[in-house]
Amino acid sequence: MQLAEVARLSTTTDGRTILEVAGQPVFGMNRVAVSIWMKLAAGLSVQEINGQIAKEFGVPEKRVACDVTKFIEVLKDRLLVYDDS
Repeated sequence: MQLAEVARLSTTTDGRTILEVAGQPVFGMNRVAVSIWMKLAAGLSVQEINGQIAKEFGVPEKRVACDVTKFIEVLKDRLLVYDDS
């Protein structure tokens, strides 16, 4: 998967993390969302992300898989992530 070039994470002065598109804030991101975004940016597969998120946050991988898939679909709907092919 590839991230849109116009999208990037930014930290606000009060320490919150937001996703910006073309310099405009789109939405706030919690720790899990930030971790997923960083793993996507690193080129990890969805399966690798699921395993790492499960370990990182101590959540069953089955639950993680559902949440990761939903989050990636939101990103795809907003054209912030797209498949390589």
